[in-house]
Amino acid sequence: MRGKDNQHSRLYYIILTIVIIAICVVVVILFNTLKTNRSHSTDRYADFTELKKDTIKNKDWRIKTKHRKNKDILVTAIHGGGIEPGTTEIARRISNVGKYNFYTFEGLRKSNNDQLHVTSTHFNEPILDKLLKNTKETLSIHGFSGDDPIVYIGGKDKNMSHSIAKELRKKDFTVKESPNKIDAKSSDNIANKNESNSGVQLELTTALRKQFFKHYKLDRHTRSNSDKYTKDFYKFANAVQKGIEKVN
Repeated sequence: MRGKDNQHSRLYYIILTIVIIAICVVVVILFNTLKTNRSHSTDRYADFTELKKDTIKNKDWRIKTKHRKNKDILVTAIHGGGIEPGTTEIARRISNVGKYNFYTFEGLRKSNNDQLHVTSTHFNEPILDKLLKNTKETLSIHGFSGDDPIVYIGGKDKNMSHSIAKELRKKDFTVKESPNKIDAKSSDNIANKNESNSGVQLELTTALRKQFFKHYKLDRHTRSNSDKYTKDFYKFANAVQKGIEKVN
């Protein structure tokens, strides 16, 4: 009897250990999923209209645009400035290299700029809406959390996505397909609200954006000083522009 009891006891602890390991694995998966998925439900404001009523232009935020020679393509950074640091700067550089139209919404606060985040499917800002109506292709630049330097690529324009990804990989950047929650496949996403109803969305991890600036700093002073930009900053922008041009 004692032998059977010992056998049952061992079996019990084996099963218990397996269950605990399984629970730990599930918890880790759920944590990583929550960490990498961004939903508009976490935003302070439902859309830009609501944000505008509760904030002050040129104090909390500002909008900058450039109308260029190649008006068929628009490069955007709707979470620029302090919201997703580094996105305005790299978007501007891409637009400068390709002579594309440019739009950015920048958070200007010293802190809590994340409160100005309005998700891409709810960003109903009038100036951007007008630009999109006269745009054939849109490249939307975003920031994403992550300790590894990765660019996630999404959007409905598969040809341009593949072309940009190919050029980035040639320059040794790590490119991955965007997770479902940030794949920019929705027709309501600003990347796809143009004449062709398709565009490309690039999500740059924090680590990658830090790589674009000297000393890996994303503070406002560093971002506003082009002397602080690294070779990777220019290499990335040139690769993206080359990818765009190969399909246009």
